[in-house]
Amino acid sequence: MARAGDKNLDMDQIDKSMSFSPAHEVGISCGTVTIDPKRAKLLIVWNNRLQIHQLPKGTRNVEEHWFDAALRETHEETGFRAEAVALKVPTRAQLPKRALPNKGKGYKKPEILEGHVSREFIGTCSYPDPQSKSPSFKTVFFWAATCDSTSTPDKDTQDEGENLVPKWIDVADVEKFLRFEAEISVVKKALSDMKRSGHKVGEE
Repeated sequence: MARAGDKNLDMDQIDKSMSFSPAHEVGISCGTVTIDPKRAKLLIVWNNRLQIHQLPKGTRNVEEHWFDAALRETHEETGFRAEAVALKVPTRAQLPKRALPNKGKGYKKPEILEGHVSREFIGTCSYPDPQSKSPSFKTVFFWAATCDSTSTPDKDTQDEGENLVPKWIDVADVEKFLRFEAEISVVKKALSDMKRSGHKVGEE
């Protein structure tokens, strides 16, 4: 049933613009923008098979929480144990009633929630998966994370067949290394969210 104020919605246009994709044609990948704030370093990987630098990411396991998948994939691909960082990420997710005064009575939900510190994903990259043998449109969800770039990575964490080399670079050099513009945008978004949240990157 349409709500009051929704009478001007063009349902036919909505119907035409809406599409359905079965689960097996939807690729979901999770990764991190892992930063060492003290040293202004960014964790990336060199993909020997594709001959490109990229952000650490990978396919989630069945029923795995997407947030957990991002940290697991980062650890598996790099050996480093990143920790998610809570930021003021503008998001379309909403606060549950239990988190609001008087269980939300008199509270008007904003279209975009801002100023709330959370571990929501910071952005996505989407594209038709060229490596899939069957039709698949992949979306990669990224979370902001931190790690000490001088720490010792765990050994032998990569899956069989993976040939990735972890590398810490200066955040200022991100455009010189990352192959994909969309991933560069994700890194810039993470840095912006960190600054908005009061985190200093490379500043004592």
